[in-house]
Amino acid sequence: MTDQSVFVLIVLVLCFSVGSGRLRRGYLSPAAVFVAVGGVLGADGLGLVEVQADREGFRTVAELALTLILFTQACRLDLRTMLRRGAMARRLLGIGMPLTVVLGTVVALLLLPALPFWEAVCLAVIVAPAEAALVEALLVDPRIPRRIREGLSVESGLYDGFAVAALLTVLAIASQEAEPAPGEWAWFAFRTVHVSLAVGIVIGLLGGKAIAVARAHGWTTDSWAQLATLALAVLCFGAGEQFHGSGFATAFAGGLAYAAIKPGRGQDRAPTQVAGAASELLELVTFALFGAVVVVPAFRDADWRVLAFAIAAVTLVRFVSVLVAFTRSDVPAASVVFMGWFGPRGITTLVLGLIVLEEGVMQEPLLLTQAAVVTVVLSIVLHSVTAPIGIRLLHARDADDEPPRTVRPGQTAGDPEQST
Repeated sequence: MTDQSVFVLIVLVLCFSVGSGRLRRGYLSPAAVFVAVGGVLGADGLGLVEVQADREGFRTVAELALTLILFTQACRLDLRTMLRRGAMARRLLGIGMPLTVVLGTVVALLLLPALPFWEAVCLAVIVAPAEAALVEALLVDPRIPRRIREGLSVESGLYDGFAVAALLTVLAIASQEAEPAPGEWAWFAFRTVHVSLAVGIVIGLLGGKAIAVARAHGWTTDSWAQLATLALAVLCFGAGEQFHGSGFATAFAGGLAYAAIKPGRGQDRAPTQVAGAASELLELVTFALFGAVVVVPAFRDADWRVLAFAIAAVTLVRFVSVLVAFTRSDVPAASVVFMGWFGPRGITTLVLGLIVLEEGVMQEPLLLTQAAVVTVVLSIVLHSVTAPIGIRLLHARDADDEPPRTVRPGQTAGDPEQST
């Protein structure tokens, strides 16, 4: 990346930060802004942002952004409440997500016949993750029932990690590097899921307790405690990878465990603004580079089949899967429709796509990349535009599900400790 590109990105982040409050009130996703501006300023536009083909560096930035997003998102959740009311997350993960992958595979095979079967499965896994944080305003709006916000957060956090295991398994088969041995794949999945969660919980508990004790005894300041929290998030990811699990699932589990640590007497929980700000910065840079490098070429070369797949993946596949998952449940119909529609695709899809390009031997890498890129962009635009409408409809039809709570300035509605 040139010095000019770095300068332009810094100016872009500064300008957006100054006006972010107004944009958030309109539920305009930061991702939508940075993808659009990146496309305008990139090589196929004004040429102000020039990025060399450094796929590994781009993947590193995207993985760091996703790690911090998952950790800070988990820190906002109340683990005890989530465990008591986990039926919604279990339905989304246990029924909704597998069905999303199955339907996505069927749609890919029908609309993209050039894709071999296992590459169609790869594409379905790549575009399945729902990144609730992409429309962050949805997670902090008190008009949305808490259990919906928690369900979407847990779904995106845990599936982001588990999707890596599924994707690597499918990649090995698609690349013909291994014969499908059920016992080996079962152990691989078990290790990825359970080891990742266990490592994340242990590190989150120990790290959170160490930070709480240090603050209670005056051994550290809030500024350094925030840096320690940032380091803890990255440590969770690294430890998950070292134990051959999923660093993303480990980061999310670590954030949940960290949030469960009670602060010392007279102390508030260690703030996470630094980690949150770092995640937002990396996220903005990732989407700007995404827009500058791949969006215009992907749309320019995509045919109607790719566009049709993206539309089906965003509007139909998840919607049907969520409707089936909540059949015969006590969740109001308006809430089910809301969750079925608001499953935006974002950095997780980008990371999974980069994993495929780096570690897989694909027969149709260009087609797979085009489909993933078009799906992400279409999702960002549609979910940003429809967020205000969805919230108003949900609030009007589902108002009795949970009364709105007062949120004090500087606090998030998703944090049960800070809500009245």
